[in-house]
Amino acid sequence: MEVAQTLVRAVMRAFYTTQEILVIEALVTHSVLRDDELAYLMKMNLKDMHRLCATLRDARFLVVHTRPEMQEGKTRPINRTYYYIDYRQTIDAIKWRVYKSDKDMQGSVQPQDESKEYSCPRPGCHAQWTQLEVLDSVSPAGFTCQRCGAVLELSKEKEAPGHQQLSRMNNQFKFMTDMLQEIDRSVVPECSFDKAMLAHRPVVRAPTHEVLASVPVEPGSLNKPSAVKGLANVGPKTMHVTISDDNEQERLEERKRKERLLKENALPSWITESSVPTITSIPQTTQSFEMPDADDDMLPAKRVKLETKGAPTSAPADDKGTAMSFKMEDDDEDDLEFEDVV
Repeated sequence: MEVAQTLVRAVMRAFYTTQEILVIEALVTHSVLRDDELAYLMKMNLKDMHRLCATLRDARFLVVHTRPEMQEGKTRPINRTYYYIDYRQTIDAIKWRVYKSDKDMQGSVQPQDESKEYSCPRPGCHAQWTQLEVLDSVSPAGFTCQRCGAVLELSKEKEAPGHQQLSRMNNQFKFMTDMLQEIDRSVVPECSFDKAMLAHRPVVRAPTHEVLASVPVEPGSLNKPSAVKGLANVGPKTMHVTISDDNEQERLEERKRKERLLKENALPSWITESSVPTITSIPQTTQSFEMPDADDDMLPAKRVKLETKGAPTSAPADDKGTAMSFKMEDDDEDDLEFEDVV
């Protein structure tokens, strides 16, 4: 663990600014810090502190953790931001950056067959040539310069500019590569927020910069619904639902409710009943008798039918309401037949 802390401090001093170095130093010393505590130590406001820590978070040098806390005298929790270092993640980020820088530097190195091994010693020329370019310019003294004709000199153990940069980079990164190899031979313990809080060293504030104490809120208590701000919670507190298949009392109440609705929605009597009185059927009596004809004995007697119709039930019962009619009837329905007289 000490080797990992030393590596992180060395890398920060080699490649980062003073403020970023101080942030990592504070986290290494205190293990974990809240945003307002870190701003107090750095003498910065919270907005600038969050912007500075965001750069280190993107570089994987610190981890941001947020949890709800309840302050004294307040009814609602607020989210507080904490910073700590996950050394496993930071070591992996340093390994990746060293590997990427080495690969980028090797890509700019020229191949060996393109290196210019011959140079002109004449002042004012100093031209450089490859072995392939000077093959056609040969003299008894050696290869000659194609520009001025002077005898070229072979560069002894001359390295290309890319090799020089790669060697310089390896020398500068040697302190990191040595510590990385030592870390690979050991085991770096896992670092989480809970473990960092166990090793937390509190920040001692001046009496003029005291803040209200806060306690963490359990995650389960945050799931309880709360009323909307500005509106009173007037809804029902509890709700009971009962489902049953055979409930005679419910069916009876439902039937009564339907009957009550039918009575309330029924049409008035002046619509359903007519104002004109109804006339019932009139009883009818029929009487018949024969009326003989005194003048002519040859003719048959006439049958007289007397029909009497009673008055309607709604009319007053008197004699004026009775109607009589007479009808003459023959005995035979066929017409009379006359015989021819001879």
